[in-house]
Amino acid sequence: MPINKNVFIKNYLSALNNGDAAIFAGAGLSAPSGCVNWKQLLREIAEELELDIEKESDLVAIAQYYYNKNGCNRTKLNDTIKDAFQTGKQPNVNHNILAKLPIFTYWTTNYDKLIEKALENNGKICDIKTCCANLTTTLKGRNVVVYKMHGDVDHPEDAVLIRDDYESYNQEKAPFINTLSGDLMTKTFLFIGFSFTDPNFYYI
Repeated sequence: MPINKNVFIKNYLSALNNGDAAIFAGAGLSAPSGCVNWKQLLREIAEELELDIEKESDLVAIAQYYYNKNGCNRTKLNDTIKDAFQTGKQPNVNHNILAKLPIFTYWTTNYDKLIEKALENNGKICDIKTCCANLTTTLKGRNVVVYKMHGDVDHPEDAVLIRDDYESYNQEKAPFINTLSGDLMTKTFLFIGFSFTDPNFYYI
C-alpha cells in the first residue's frame, strides 16, 4: 500500500534531523541533466543486432548477447558507457536540492558523476565507493558517502552491464550487498528515479 505523502514527509524529516536519511538514485535523477537511460544507452547496440530497442524489455540480455556475439569482447560496450556519460553534464536542480540537505548516505546504480559533483559544489567531502576495495577504506574528513554499486564511468570495464555481471554480483560484490542490506534496515531511504527492476536490488 502506498504511503501517505504527509506521513512520508514527516518520517523523512525526522530521519534528516536524526542523521538517518539516505538516498537511492536511479537513472531518472540524472535524466534532466541530459544523461541517457538504459534504452538510450543500448540503442546503437540494438541497431547493430537488428533489434528494435522500443520492443525489447530485457535490456541486460541485449548487452549480454552483444558481448557473446563479439567473442566476449566488451570494448564497444565500455566505449558506449564512456561516450554516454563523459560529456560534461552538470547537476540539475534535484541534485542541488539533495546536496544541500543533511544526508550522509547516497546509493546509486548510475555511472555518471553528477551526485558527487553536486555534493562537492556544496562544499561536501565525498567518500566515493565504486568497488569492493573502496569499502574497506575511509576518507578522512568525509561528510558524505556515495556508493556506486554498478561502477563508474571512469572504469567502464568494471561496470555492471551484462547478464554475467548481474549473475556473479552476489559473489564478486557481496560486500556491496551486505552494506546496502544493513543500510536498508537502519536508515530511511528516499528512492528517486529508480524503477525497482534492477536484478541486484530485487535479490536484496
